[in-house]
Amino acid sequence: MANVIVMVEVRFAQVQGGMTAVQVQQNQSNNPGQGQDQLPIIMPESQMLYFQDAEPVPGTNGAITLANILTALQAAAATLAGASGTPLITAANLAQINAWNSGSP
Repeated sequence: MANVIVMVEVRFAQVQGGMTAVQVQQNQSNNPGQGQDQLPIIMPESQMLYFQDAEPVPGTNGAITLANILTALQAAAATLAGASGTPLITAANLAQINAWNSGSP
């Protein structure tokens, strides 16, 4: 029997300040809407960083629950940006994201 994993992709992108509902981009296959209602997403600019992780889903195969999936997603969040250990998003990555505000690539 196969195990289940959660594969998580996180993209950070710079957007224009003061975006309104008129200035949005429609849902596309690689650009999903924001929130659970899949609303149109604000169109990102060229600055973007991408991170990914895969975590095993705990529980009994064939009887996985939403709580098991949430546990795997929380583990992925800790791996990406956890406050302890060695998260994938480093201080240098965070500095790069923050520099977008001043026009740095």
